[in-house]
Order: sequence, then structure tokens, then C-alpha cells
Amino acid sequence: MAFSEFIINNEVIFDVNMSELRPVNGNGESINLNGPTARCLQLLIESNGRIISREEFLESVWKTRGVVVAQNTFYQNISLLRKSLLKAGLSQDIIVTVRQRGFILATGSSIVPVVKAEEEVSTCQITPLIKKVVTIEDSVPEINNNERQNYIENKRDRAFKLPMWFILMFVIMAVTNILSLLY
Repeated sequence: MAFSEFIINNEVIFDVNMSELRPVNGNGESINLNGPTARCLQLLIESNGRIISREEFLESVWKTRGVVVAQNTFYQNISLLRKSLLKAGLSQDIIVTVRQRGFILATGSSIVPVVKAEEEVSTCQITPLIKKVVTIEDSVPEINNNERQNYIENKRDRAFKLPMWFILMFVIMAVTNILSLLY
């Protein structure tokens, strides 16, 4: 089963589809990640505690999409990911560099995939979130009902967001088309 959201250390929600990091309880800000950075985080989360080598990152994040990048680009994305996680409200860096081998999520990091239950059609209420816990270590603190309710309310208030580069590209294309009609 592919998950679209993960709660990291009960502090930050990673929305895979939107490439977005959101604080669970408001102790940070929402951060939109670029595609490669989001895929780096997704690869680390889905690695289930194994070390991901630089070559595996380059292959999974860029080469499978037909893009070849310098190693410096890879390291810049890892740095950006670390900064974004902290800015979104994570209290400590969870990405550990394993010298000469690659990167891994810190031991004790809590990664909770969010599974959404189906809506009840008759009452039109959203049912509470169901959790399936996946952790590096088997000790995961529970999310209390207040945090869960805050998450549900924040989810309802959030509108679909388009990336800024997409909106900018659309505006430029529209202006170009209008100008081409004039000349």
C-alpha cells in the first residue's frame, strides 16, 4: 500500500503528493519542497532503516527520470531537506550521514504513515485517522486526540496549492500568446 502522508516524530507531516512539510501542532511553517528534495525524503522514509548510498539516491531521484546531475546537486538537496525539516517544526535533524556509505534516518525516529478511512456518505463526516506505525525502533509515542483533531481541522482548511513555478509558467505562456496575436 502506498501512503501519501507520513507523520515524522509527531512534529511534522510530509505530504508526498503535494511535496509539502506541515507542522503537526503549529510550531513551524508549511514548506513546499522541490521534486528531487521530496523524492529524497520519500526514499529515506521508505528505506525502513537501511543506509541509502549516494549512487542509489542519484539513480532513484534523478536517473530514473532521465536526468543526470552532479554530486554537488545531490548534496545541496540533502542540505535543503535538512533545513526544510527543521523550519517546518522538527526539533532535531533526523538525517544521519554514514561516512563513506550514505544516509539513513536517525535511530529512534518515528515515521507514522497516515491511512485515511473512507467517509461515511450518510452523515458526510470525516472519520478519524487510522494509523499504521512504521518505526526505526519499535517504540512510538501515541498521537493524542487533540493533535489528531487539530490535524483534521487544518486539513479541511487547506486548499489545493499549485507550485509557484507552475503558476509563473502559465502566466508567461498566456502573455506570450497574447503578444503573438498582436504582432
